[in-house]
Amino acid sequence: MMNYMDLLLTQAGKLPQKVFLVTETKRLTYEAVCDAALSYAARLQSLSCPKGTLLIVRKDPVAQLTAFLGAQKAGFVPILGHPDLTPLLAETLSKKRGIAYIDDGQFRVGQSGSMVPQGAIMGVLSSGSTDLPKLLFRTYESWADFFPEQCRIFGLKRDSVAFTEGSMSFTGNLSVFASVLYAGASLVMGEGLYPKRWETLLYREGVTYLYLVPVKLKLFLRIIRHPFLSVTTVMAGSQLLDRDTAKALKRAFPHSEIYLYYGATELNYVTYLTYKELLQHPMSVGRPVKGVSVDIRDGLIYIDTPYHVAGLSQPCTLGDEGFFDEAGYLIFLGRKGDVVSIGGLTISCSKVENALLSLPYVSDAIVLSVADRKRDETMAAFLVLKEEKNQSAIRMDLKTRLMIQEMPRHLIICSELPLTAAGKVDRRALLKMLENKGSPIV
Repeated sequence: MMNYMDLLLTQAGKLPQKVFLVTETKRLTYEAVCDAALSYAARLQSLSCPKGTLLIVRKDPVAQLTAFLGAQKAGFVPILGHPDLTPLLAETLSKKRGIAYIDDGQFRVGQSGSMVPQGAIMGVLSSGSTDLPKLLFRTYESWADFFPEQCRIFGLKRDSVAFTEGSMSFTGNLSVFASVLYAGASLVMGEGLYPKRWETLLYREGVTYLYLVPVKLKLFLRIIRHPFLSVTTVMAGSQLLDRDTAKALKRAFPHSEIYLYYGATELNYVTYLTYKELLQHPMSVGRPVKGVSVDIRDGLIYIDTPYHVAGLSQPCTLGDEGFFDEAGYLIFLGRKGDVVSIGGLTISCSKVENALLSLPYVSDAIVLSVADRKRDETMAAFLVLKEEKNQSAIRMDLKTRLMIQEMPRHLIICSELPLTAAGKVDRRALLKMLENKGSPIV
């Protein structure tokens, strides 16, 4: 049964001295990463314990990956834990999800009971808003069978130098790592939300392939002083990318093709579109990738894909709402809870977000569905501004773009949008902010 350690052994045999993983302070070749993974595997094997699922908690991305690969070599099924998992939370997760072992610097027995599906070589944790992440399993083929098409679409080649930031427990990052390994390319990893340090790394390493979620791309755009001429691919996923941000990215990376994709931890890539298509089809997340079909049923997006996690029946829906425009592009309206009904009118929070982002003085925005004490469904908008504006002026400008029913009841101006460890907007923190400003949420 093939796994990513097997792939690393193959690539290390072909490209032993090629640089594979880079951080601000580390530069490891394929051979060096392989040796580190084999060393971790030997430590696990010396414990002489039955094989099973293993929760790995590390803050350093290189340490995450070498442990992940080494665990596969030793016959375990690795699960990368989110970096903010405390020992107590790790043990709670192990108990609730039936994870056999924990290694957060201290190896210990967890909770047996999780049934690993046949052929699964890794576990992944969801990065959603629930208290306890879901544990999902993947076979090698569920990602690897798409690598040839993934590399073709997004231009990932052996001479590519990719960049991403954040924990490898975020499946978007881990998927990029796996595709870089498949291509025999190099991966530069930023650590922390420090865009100026990202800038230094991009220049120093001659990065050609940039992968960041839109909220991080917007942070990056604030500090970029000169265009990056080496970058040929910019990939954005997990959130919609507005037209003005796309244009700003094109100015910052003039030689690049910019891609927005729609996907999920459970599904892998579903749709994508290019910069030109994004300008022509705002609110769209593109058309299906090869081998994946998308259908709309009662307003919900249904996906049929061979690249799904183990045990997920097909076709399936994640509760996202949308429709196809006349040209066949998927218009993403948001998760079912992100669509509100006001005065008999169904309103997409994503549409209101895009209206806010079209205002020249708004650098970032998110709109959430909330309920007040009267149990009315309404919206709260959280904004990051480029220049000072009062709420009255913002509302006046919004009225030229939205119907009166589409106007958000709450406008909250923030210095920045809080992020989770996975790099997504922290909705809970925003709702707490709204509550603290005297607008009770029920």
